[in-house]
Amino acid sequence: MILESSDRSILTRWGGFLCLIFFFVLWPRCDCFGQTIKVRMIDIRNGHPLPKQPISVGLIYHKDEKPPANYSARFQLETDANGEAEFQLPDPAPAHVAAQAHLTFEHWHCGCAALENTQDLIQKGFTAGLATGSTPTGASAKARPGEILFVARPFTFFERLLYPLTKE
Repeated sequence: MILESSDRSILTRWGGFLCLIFFFVLWPRCDCFGQTIKVRMIDIRNGHPLPKQPISVGLIYHKDEKPPANYSARFQLETDANGEAEFQLPDPAPAHVAAQAHLTFEHWHCGCAALENTQDLIQKGFTAGLATGSTPTGASAKARPGEILFVARPFTFFERLLYPLTKE
């Protein structure tokens, strides 16, 4: 069968369109890499940020995934004056992200550890700590998409008084 020139131009146009459909729809990909993840720490009593707090971050890959070369899967961050620290996900993006804040446990009460699916973290965010909702001052105590929010509060006087008795 011999194609007319008009038939060939239609095939050429549709062929390019079909290639684009295949590339954008059927090509397996992850929209995670290159995303910036923000880690934020606040005091639940007043919504104030907690500056200069150390945070450990780990990127966790499945056994069948290969982590990128020249990229450390574990690293340290420190919150800035706004109580925030940021990092970018490498290519390929990890399956999970782990983060832990290292507060002085004698003074702060916080469940400051997170292990979250990367896709869920980017789409929904993750809040770890005492409570969700809002602080008494109205500051948001809910993580935004692409954010890990650690919520802490200082120990009360009685908690500090009894803390030495609870240690082994």
